[in-house]
Amino acid sequence: MKQTTLLTTQQNAGFSLSRMMGINESFRVRAAGAMIALVIISNIITHTIFNPFLSKKTEKEPLYLMEKASMFITDEKAFEQKVRDVAARLEVQPEWLMSVMYSESRFDAAAENLKGSGAVGLIQFMPTTALGLNTTTQKLGNMTPVAQLEYVYEYLAGVKRKYGGFESLTELYLAILYPKALEGDYCYTLYAKPSQAYKQNAGLDEDKDGHVTVSDIDRRMQRVFPKGYIAGKKPQVNETEATQQFVHEAGF
Repeated sequence: MKQTTLLTTQQNAGFSLSRMMGINESFRVRAAGAMIALVIISNIITHTIFNPFLSKKTEKEPLYLMEKASMFITDEKAFEQKVRDVAARLEVQPEWLMSVMYSESRFDAAAENLKGSGAVGLIQFMPTTALGLNTTTQKLGNMTPVAQLEYVYEYLAGVKRKYGGFESLTELYLAILYPKALEGDYCYTLYAKPSQAYKQNAGLDEDKDGHVTVSDIDRRMQRVFPKGYIAGKKPQVNETEATQQFVHEAGF
């Protein structure tokens, strides 16, 4: 009888051990699966959600401010395509490019500065700037908007080579308005009273303190072009919460 009981106890112990080993193996498999899921989700969030240049916009969605361009742009499709092409080559958001052109010329490729600077065109090319691009303000003013966009690219590409890439709408606008300010901080002063340059650009002085600073430019861009300002910015996504939610829904 004792021998039978001992045998039964040993069999039960063996069964329990096998069961525990099976549970541990199952746990290890599930844990490994969870770790793989964490890596995958982390990579997706890092390389897709947080990379503005990998986020594709649907081609059916009108480009920001295109509805305001119709007054001067006859071939809107060609213009939009060229804007996207130039933006891609400069590695900036097309919304940024649209914003700065609207700010400078309302998309009028023949627009002339009314305050006597002699600037012309989509981004208000100065006469000396035009000569540096092997053209003139007169020739630029006679170009179609699509043709002039190539000169917009050439100018901004030159600024980029000198000062580095553009990381925001504000920086792209500074590249047009006052490239040297790209080397400064938010307190950097572009224009100040009582200079003629300040009088010509007093509208950029957001806090009306007699100084146009980088901070003024940044606040103006955010106020006037809210959608352009946030284009390409990293969305506020909690990576930990997103990962936990995925793991929970996947049943790991």
